[in-house]
Amino acid sequence: MTIPVPGTYVIYNIQYSTLDVDLHWANVSDGAPVVGYIYNESTQNMLWNLQVVDEEQGLVQFVNLAGNNYAGVSGEIDGSGVIGTSIETTFKLHERKIGEYEIQTYNSELVWELPDGNNFTEIILSPPISFYDNQAWQFIPVDGN
Repeated sequence: MTIPVPGTYVIYNIQYSTLDVDLHWANVSDGAPVVGYIYNESTQNMLWNLQVVDEEQGLVQFVNLAGNNYAGVSGEIDGSGVIGTSIETTFKLHERKIGEYEIQTYNSELVWELPDGNNFTEIILSPPISFYDNQAWQFIPVDGN
C-alpha cells in the first residue's frame, strides 16, 4: 500500500470535490468539530500536517496548522464526529484506488464520511462502503512537500 509522504496537505473529499477538511474556525478547544468547507487559501485551518506513524500499516496522525492540534474522534461509534483535540490520535489510511484513501479509526472499522456537500457539515464516522465516494479523500500537497 502507498500512503502520502509526511508533509502539509489540503485534504479534499472525492464526492464533494470543492470541500476539504477544515478545523471549524481554527478552534483550538478539544472537541471543536472538523467540517467540510470550500477551500480558502488565506487560512491555515484547512491545512493538515500528515505525520506517518507506521508506513507499512498505513498509520498516520493529522495535526492542524492553525490550531496545532490533532484530528481525533468524539467516540468510536457510527455517527461520532471527527474533532480537533490535544490528544495524539492515530488513523489508518486505506488506498481505494490510486490517490484516493479511506481514513479509518485505529480501533474500529469506521471511516471518515462527509454526509453532504454543504459548508460546515461535520465529518462523521461511518461503516465503510466501498462505492461511497463521500468516504474517500484526496491529499493535495501544499508547496514545500
